[in-house]
This record gives sequence, C-alpha cells and structure tokens, in this order.
Amino acid sequence: MKRLIALVVLVVFVVSGCGKVIVRAPEGKKILISSQSITSPDQQKMVWYVLWGLVPLGDNSTAPLLAAYPDGSEVAISTEYSIIDFFISMLLGQFSISTRTIRVQKIK
Repeated sequence: MKRLIALVVLVVFVVSGCGKVIVRAPEGKKILISSQSITSPDQQKMVWYVLWGLVPLGDNSTAPLLAAYPDGSEVAISTEYSIIDFFISMLLGQFSISTRTIRVQKIK
C-alpha cells in the first residue's frame, strides 16, 4: 500500500506544475479580449518552463502572437494543458520541464 501511495505521489509531481502566461498586447496596440471560446485557433505557441513551471524558458507573453492583428481587433485567448503538454510533462517532468499551449483566434 505504501508503494502505491508513493507511486501516486510521484506521478502527481511529475505531471503537475504551475506556469504563468502573461496576456498582453504589444506596445502601442489596442486589442480587445473576447469572452467567447476558441473554435479554430489562428495561431498557437507552446511555452516551455523549468522547475515545474516556475521559470519560463523564453517569452511567455501573448504580445508576439497579437502583433499580427490590426488595432481594434477582438481576439479570444486560451491557455491550455493539452494532451501533448501532458506527454511532454510525463517524459520530461522528472527533469522539472513542463509546457503550456497558448491559442489565439480573431473574433472580429
């Protein structure tokens, strides 16, 4: 029974974590964030983290994704822990590496 509990705790630590995504528009742009859900994303990117989500590797902001949209655009943004993110965390979680996926879709 102790081994089972230890295994469950180990799996939870391997696949869990936190990851902060900064939702912001590029400097000087006016972008509206929609409350609608995303149906088919225009753009997406994977954000990589070490120390189980505490330290981002690279840019964890939405600004580069939103730079392509003109001023006044309305976009929907979601951050997800997809099945691909799950498998990456399963494989690399023991080395403290995890990912999150950011998806953006233009509404208007």
